[in-house]
Amino acid sequence: MPTTWNFFWKDLWNSTDFEYQGIVKISCDGLLWGLVRYSVFPLNDHQNILEVEHLESNPISRGTLDNRLVAPIGQWLMWYVSKVALQYCPCNNDDPLLILSSLETATDYYRDVIKLEYIGVAPSAPGEDLYAFRFTRDKATEFCKSHERKWGRPSRIDP
Repeated sequence: MPTTWNFFWKDLWNSTDFEYQGIVKISCDGLLWGLVRYSVFPLNDHQNILEVEHLESNPISRGTLDNRLVAPIGQWLMWYVSKVALQYCPCNNDDPLLILSSLETATDYYRDVIKLEYIGVAPSAPGEDLYAFRFTRDKATEFCKSHERKWGRPSRIDP
């Protein structure tokens, strides 16, 4: 399966502070399908928040639902980080649990497919427009349950 998927993996790895950040990848039969880099930040003595810093999926994973046993990659990655946030980020049901900033090209995906709540323009570098989204605890739980009803649960997750 040829693809033109180019990404600076080594730079992402080298810029990750593993004391606060994690990288999770999905691979099958030696082919990398996607990855997500995230951080868990303390907000105060009793609350943490998870920030999705980078989500990337292999372009050949997009397409029809036929014969896509590991798909949808982006949704699985969001499912994983939502599960991490639900486990490690105690908060009230309507407080922010998970946040991410997106380029304009991905806003429809996060709003319409993942069902994240759009919360406004995010701080960004000059010349770069980013859009902020969030999950509350209730919405993250709802997303995970909906995803599991549609796609099942992984039979194996390797650390």
